[in-house]
Amino acid sequence: MNEIPTPHEPLKVALIGAGNRARRHYGPVFSFLKPWGQIVAVCDPVEENCWALASMLDVPAYFDIRHLVADGLMEAALVVTPIPSHHSISVYLSSHGIHNMCETTWCSTLSQAKEMIQVARQKNVVVRVAENFFRFSIDRFAQTLNQSGYLGGIHRIFSYNDHTGYHNNSRWIAFAKNHPLWVQSIEHSMPTVSFYSTPQRYHQDENFRARYFGFPNDLLVIDSASNIKGFLGRQGRPGHTEWQGERGTLVYRPEVTELRYCSEAHRHQKGHLPGKGGGRADQVFPVERELGKDGQWIRTYCQTKDGVIEYINPHRLDGAGGKGMGYNSAIADHIIDFLLAARGIQQSEFDEEDAMMSLMMDVGAKISAMNEGRRIKLPLEEETEVEAHVLNDLREEYGVDPMDVEAMLSLSYPKP
Repeated sequence: MNEIPTPHEPLKVALIGAGNRARRHYGPVFSFLKPWGQIVAVCDPVEENCWALASMLDVPAYFDIRHLVADGLMEAALVVTPIPSHHSISVYLSSHGIHNMCETTWCSTLSQAKEMIQVARQKNVVVRVAENFFRFSIDRFAQTLNQSGYLGGIHRIFSYNDHTGYHNNSRWIAFAKNHPLWVQSIEHSMPTVSFYSTPQRYHQDENFRARYFGFPNDLLVIDSASNIKGFLGRQGRPGHTEWQGERGTLVYRPEVTELRYCSEAHRHQKGHLPGKGGGRADQVFPVERELGKDGQWIRTYCQTKDGVIEYINPHRLDGAGGKGMGYNSAIADHIIDFLLAARGIQQSEFDEEDAMMSLMMDVGAKISAMNEGRRIKLPLEEETEVEAHVLNDLREEYGVDPMDVEAMLSLSYPKP
């Protein structure tokens, strides 16, 4: 495991947003990130939430981002606020020379993403998306497995009811270390009984999406989902995902994760009866997650007959608890990646162009579905009808131009 570099002094960082995600997941990891970042302030217009998180972190509380920026406390900001606010906050911070990373989804439209990148480059600051799904244990193991060559080339990924959308798009970019060349998509909607999944989310229908992405080096991704929370008896997250290689498969589903391998001997076996020949995965090995006594993820590994394939978690948060999959470790991973890039110490694993492509994949898939599954070339070169609809919906919901930074910055987006 490579040692993570540290700056000569940590960056001074403000946390923008003090909602549920910021309090439950960001707050607990900061004590472990002191070599990289020092939290200097919390900002949120919902005063109760802001005071709670600021007290937890023992830093000043601000209720207006303009006052925070004017006081000049920070070099960088972590933006953990609702998606419609990301563009205005990012552009405002960048225009004042402040590095910033926004939670996923990065922003609402490609026009917003382009402006976020443009302003950041003009001011020589780093902008990033806080995408952590490709940093989960199974994805890290899949990346390591691919690099090992154990399965030969992995040329196909099949995913059903895992994350889908922006998160999955980022997973495939990170695995391929490249951007897709095209997308094809179909969608289907069906009525269901009505129900509330949360106090804010009312459902009376269900949408299914099947998306096909073509990457360089002959990698095809099949990404499909109806609902990933398992409502109405459907297969819930993490669903079923396979990384299909030339001589075997990595299989990931709720009840089992295993590596299925076709050995040399079995590959050449002819057999004496139909169905008894070669080509079957005659060696099946469990993929294990080793956890510490406090539940922290230590490593993900597979003991094969040829040796151990493993990914060791470099971000141990001993004593912090957290989800068994290393959720808080993944958050620490993307924060450290951002802070090191802002210090100019290393290149980001997932940069602003990747962040925009994850959004572009989503837009391209919607265009394809609107056109009966027609293949759409990526990257998209022109403004789209999908973009126009999203901008119009935002304009109607908030009563201002969603590209107007000052107007959007003045809005509040309260969530529990």
